[in-house]
Amino acid sequence: MKLAILLNLLVLVTAAHAQEPAQADYCHDASINNDWRKHIAAYPQDPIILKLAGLREGLCLMIERGQITQEQGINIWEDERQRSLVDRNKEQALHMPNYSL
Repeated sequence: MKLAILLNLLVLVTAAHAQEPAQADYCHDASINNDWRKHIAAYPQDPIILKLAGLREGLCLMIERGQITQEQGINIWEDERQRSLVDRNKEQALHMPNYSL
């Protein structure tokens, strides 16, 4: 169940970003910020949700301070998002029953 929720969250966020112009402001988008607050409230113990939420906030802060470019922040985010998907898939695979013929 967590896998489906995380995958949906990550696909929706990525799809929204892919449709927006290259200079979209992901850090100050009220809808995206609200979605993240809802996911944190709904899954306060999910380490992947918490890790991605913290990374997002940290990257946004670094962009605002001029420490990294928006493009760098997006690239870092996408790398970690992909890694999180792999981690969640591995986690789910460990908990699935192993059927053989």
